Parts: sequence; C-alpha cells; structure tokens
Amino acid sequence: MAARLRGLTAGAAALLAIGFVWLLAYVVAEALLGDGSGSLVDGFWIGRLPWMGIAETLIVLGATACAIAGAASVMVEGGWVRRLAVVPPLVVVGFWWLLAMLLSTMRAVPCNDCPPRAPDPWAYAYSIPETTMLLLVAPSLVIALLGLVRARPAKRAGETAEAGYISPS
Repeated sequence: MAARLRGLTAGAAALLAIGFVWLLAYVVAEALLGDGSGSLVDGFWIGRLPWMGIAETLIVLGATACAIAGAASVMVEGGWVRRLAVVPPLVVVGFWWLLAMLLSTMRAVPCNDCPPRAPDPWAYAYSIPETTMLLLVAPSLVIALLGLVRARPAKRAGETAEAGYISPS
C-alpha cells in the first residue's frame, strides 16, 4: 500500500509540474503574441480562457493531490517524527482551501437581489497567486517530499555506518 501511495504522490507531483509547464507556455505565448506590453506579468494577467483555466486547475488539483497522497503515504509508512512533521503543512493547505472557499464567495459591493455566489477556488488561485504559492503549493511540495523519501532502516546492534567495513581489531 505504501508503494502505491508513493506512486500516487509522484503522479500528483507530475500533474503539478505539468500545470506549471502549461502556465509558463501560456504566459510566454501571450507575452510574445498577445496584445499586452510583452511582459510575462502581462501575459499572466490577461488570462484568456480556457488556457489559464486549464493551468490553474492543474496546479490546484496537483498541489492538493500532492498534499493528500503524501500525507497518506507518511501516515502509512512514516515514523512518528515524520507523522508530526506532516501536520503543520497539511493544516496550511487546509487553511488555503478554507480561504479559497470563503473569500471567493464575497462581493465587493453588497447586492440584495443577486443570488449567492458559488465558491470558486480556481478564481481565488488566479486572483491571488502569491497566496496560492505560499499556502498551497509550497506546503504541498513539503508533504510530497516527506511522502516520497523513504526513511532509512534502523541500524542493528554491532552494525557500522559503512557497509563492508572491517574493524582492525
């Protein structure tokens, strides 16, 4: 089961990487061929659909899957230190999702006749990319690393640090 969870974590990290490659390709294409000033920042903020929507979906889903699969891998196979180490970044990822669900439903101007807005974490990820990077992507990568890197087995009594080392005595 642990090997499958590590594989799932690696697949989620690959999905996240594909999202960033997609985003970079879109931003460069928009900067070179779009109507903006030719900067990468303008290319990001133009954000034409469906290309930007695909990138933000891949990034948010990939980071979330990294966090979930990596945490599950640590809980199945990790020691108590790794299990404790995975909790703070997992709480941070949960906090990002809470912000994304609550803040994406807020309106700048009150409207009594309008229907309530549905939560839109994708729009939140696009609108505040700094928060997405700091509170979703970075902790998810920490969790994924904790889930992918296997712990070294404990040494047995009388075993030396180097394999095959013969003491001179």
